[in-house]
Amino acid sequence: MTDFTTVLQFISDFEQSHPDASTYEITNRLRGYTKPSYTTKVWTVVTGFEQAFIEGKLNQDVILAGATIDFGHFIASLSDQINQPGLQWSDLTRWTGDHTSWAGDIGSSIETYRATPEKFKGLGDALDRFASESDYAADVAAWVVGAMLNGNSKMLLSEAMQKYHAQPYSEHVRTFIQRRFNGILDGQRITNPAKIEAEIRSATFAYLELSQNASFLKKLMKSFTQKLRSTNLERDLLSADLLQGSLHFMAHLIRNADLAPLKFKPYQQPQAPWLGVVNYEVTIDNPK
Repeated sequence: MTDFTTVLQFISDFEQSHPDASTYEITNRLRGYTKPSYTTKVWTVVTGFEQAFIEGKLNQDVILAGATIDFGHFIASLSDQINQPGLQWSDLTRWTGDHTSWAGDIGSSIETYRATPEKFKGLGDALDRFASESDYAADVAAWVVGAMLNGNSKMLLSEAMQKYHAQPYSEHVRTFIQRRFNGILDGQRITNPAKIEAEIRSATFAYLELSQNASFLKKLMKSFTQKLRSTNLERDLLSADLLQGSLHFMAHLIRNADLAPLKFKPYQQPQAPWLGVVNYEVTIDNPK
């Protein structure tokens, strides 16, 4: 665990040493201080910026706005959220912002579990490991901080981080729910949970569709075109996995925004809500 003031000072010093660099460039250069997997060709494609690995200075857990985040994951996700100055390659790949954050966390958990199920107690175990609380908190922070920076081209990354840190994580999660998913809050209650769940499920499927692990998707693609059923979900393996993954992420959001528990019927097909909902309810508790 690294203190927030330590990473903030590192970033502030880095900004001062690159006075002519845009926030987009600063954030992508900082990927070089996370871990090698965040400096691969894939990251060059999605961000439009090539950055070699230097050292793991920022590959630490940090408490930001009261929540423990994987700071390296935060920097990497943020690098794909910030708009590149002018019309550039990153503008054409802006839709990948979900895939390099929460949708990628959920999707990679599903891939890993289905590739090596013997290593896990179940998909829930894989989600807890590879889409952890600190990963999700990093994803939310990246989206909110990215929105701050995209809305104010003169704001420095260090300034946005200080502003984010000054508010409780619960407020940021509420902002994320409302602005990213067009979530409607009535006091402590989300009134459109099925819509939010459907968008999470759709984005995760899109990630899997683009995944390098094509053999996994080829085996399960046909099942996605079928409806979710109330009996024997194993017939529709991918759809069941996607639903479990989306509910796993929603549970994090509900708990950390301190919202009321949810009970609702998911859409049969997240990309075709006009087909209606399934004939059973799912529940997301808030033990707080």
